[in-house]
Amino acid sequence: MRWSTWVARRRWWVLSFWGVVVVVSGLFYPHLVSSLVASDYSVTGSDSQQVSQLLEKEFPAAGAEQDVIVFDADHLTIKDKEYVQVVDRVVKAVGKEPGVTSVLGPTDPGMQSALSRGTAAVASLGLAGNDRERGDRAADLQDVVQDAAGDGPVRAYLTGYSPTANDLTEVENADVEHAESIGIPIAFLVLLVALAALVASCVPLITALVSLMTTFGVLTLLTTVTAFDAFLLSIVTMIGVGISIDYSLFVLFRFREELARVRDEGRTDAVAHSVGVAMATSGRTIAFSGVIVAVSLLSLFVVDSPLFHGIALGAVLVVLCTLLVAWTMLPALLAALGERVNRGALPKRLQPKDDVSDGSGRPGGWERWARTVLAHPWMAIPAAALLVVFALPTAGIKLGIDLGISAISGEPSGKGAAILADKFSAGALSPIQVLASHEGSGALDANDLKTIDSFTTALSKDPRVAGVFSVTTLLRQTTGTVSPQALRQLEQDPAVKPVLDQTVNVGGGDDRTVITVVPRAAVDSSEATRLVEDLRDEMIPARTSSAGPQMLVGGETAQFSDLSDETLGKLPLVMTMVLTLSFFYLLLIFRSVLLPLKAVVLNLLATFAAFGLTTWVFQKGHLEDLFGFTSVGFVQVYLPIMVFALLFGLSMDYEVFLIGRMREEYLLTHDNDRAVVKGLAHTARPIAAAAVIMAAVFGCFLVADVLELKQFGFALAVAVVLDATLVRLLLVPAFMKVAGRANWWVPKFLDRHLPRIDLD
Repeated sequence: MRWSTWVARRRWWVLSFWGVVVVVSGLFYPHLVSSLVASDYSVTGSDSQQVSQLLEKEFPAAGAEQDVIVFDADHLTIKDKEYVQVVDRVVKAVGKEPGVTSVLGPTDPGMQSALSRGTAAVASLGLAGNDRERGDRAADLQDVVQDAAGDGPVRAYLTGYSPTANDLTEVENADVEHAESIGIPIAFLVLLVALAALVASCVPLITALVSLMTTFGVLTLLTTVTAFDAFLLSIVTMIGVGISIDYSLFVLFRFREELARVRDEGRTDAVAHSVGVAMATSGRTIAFSGVIVAVSLLSLFVVDSPLFHGIALGAVLVVLCTLLVAWTMLPALLAALGERVNRGALPKRLQPKDDVSDGSGRPGGWERWARTVLAHPWMAIPAAALLVVFALPTAGIKLGIDLGISAISGEPSGKGAAILADKFSAGALSPIQVLASHEGSGALDANDLKTIDSFTTALSKDPRVAGVFSVTTLLRQTTGTVSPQALRQLEQDPAVKPVLDQTVNVGGGDDRTVITVVPRAAVDSSEATRLVEDLRDEMIPARTSSAGPQMLVGGETAQFSDLSDETLGKLPLVMTMVLTLSFFYLLLIFRSVLLPLKAVVLNLLATFAAFGLTTWVFQKGHLEDLFGFTSVGFVQVYLPIMVFALLFGLSMDYEVFLIGRMREEYLLTHDNDRAVVKGLAHTARPIAAAAVIMAAVFGCFLVADVLELKQFGFALAVAVVLDATLVRLLLVPAFMKVAGRANWWVPKFLDRHLPRIDLD
């Protein structure tokens, strides 16, 4: 209580400090938003990452990223002079921009038939730089393309990975703002009903604002050394608002409860005492639960992907910032408010009934519920069975990545992608890249070219492939023969140099070449992923087993496949780490063997039930009309492992808060039933209120246009509701009734050696 007393005495200094932090962070926020980059789906050491690195290093003309300028008109074609003038003007303007390594257009020699379809035509360009630089350059190029095309009959749009990522960032930020505009008012109404006072209802929202702005400020500082993507900002907002309100609500309930208890004792230090008790009990509880959440999220670092590392870092930061605010700003605010926290009270008839006995011997509402559960513990059986039924669809879960292109159909990159898919191929947005390298030293030899030629021919006949282009394609079109001599001859032809430089590492040893495969299916479709898998598992091994070049498959679709494999491969390790650490942590806190085991099992059941319902809705396509989406036939590849870490940590909040209060009662009376009843009666209302608020905050992301935000919002909202209702308010008390005194048993030898960590 010394810390809370110190904060209470210096409350105005503490509040002033946090006021400055909020203002400064608010000034930094626009910089944070402008620094967001495209999501990095690469996997460290994977084939796709090797291809990306080698292409950037040895094919400078191709750049680190290949984007597309899409031209379209109502009636004109590439054969019309006016159309050609627009194309040449746009290509020339883009080619002058910094960071553009090359531009290959439909008016270049020999490219008209390959890069035009009716009224549509395309030009490919290479972008150099890191993720942030390419994002900035793509934004500038979009304006350059629009200005150069003008308002004439030929329209031009820049599309590709960074352009679509830029537009998705804007859409996701708008989605977050829209969700918050719905979720925050709902949260306020729930707080008003639960706390029955206007001033008290504002305290959790103020805490959430300060926690979020502090996190944004820290993230802004970190942008000087690393980059963050827009999805991270959505996750940070989602988690930050939820747990900030959660934690402050638990402390606020205990503060008001203690303030009411000592009000009639005539203590001169009633406010300071109440702040101290609230922080020594509920404050300590949220500290322990926050550590569990952070530990769960840190497990994501075992997945070798920048995407997971960035999200883990951001999520852990928002938890730590929330705890910091809850342990400094919140007690200072409560000390400053004092009795004023109860101002703006609702009329008596609208206030919640007592949760515990009112002194007359008549039990309160939640106390009656607790006694009902203890009298009929069999009620837990249908509840557990329902969770099992909800979890069943998890067995058939399919994973993939939906880039969210449908959400940006009204943006320039989305319009370009739609034309590209309609007139050329959906896969033309981001083709598969097969990097063929000569084994050993020396340039590509006759055997390499023969294998590549055979491979190209086979792919061109595959119904899943819209087009394939390789060095042998170029050789046949220009020289009519496929041989090392013909390749050396072609290198001397300046007319084909722009194309050759993007196909062979000319000047870098001539030992590597890129085979570009354009699938008919979209880059983020299951069909494109299966094509990548077939290339790796069947088609390439069949041609390179005895001789020929080494072939690695890269491109965005290959990255998605590698990330899926990495995620599924690391999921058992992440689960083991989270379950083990959570068990031992709860063992230290509760000094019980059975309670941590029960917590792990029930949390697993609730988490898999949430997975199952998410699979049933988004993979199977149920409730599409209600939630406004079209099923893509899979769940986002990173959702299971991320949601598991998040939900397991968040569910422990309720576990520690509920069991901690029960343990507090048990240590006083050593009566298990009384501890369960009193513990549930004192915590049920804040748990229920916190769950409704969290579900509202998470659930409001269902209004988002981006599918992945819908999926995450749904999974988190459903899990919180299931955990707070079926698990905390039914399964836990029923289990503790059946277990009796065994709940609090710990072997004597273990009790002697375990460190003492008390919640009270």
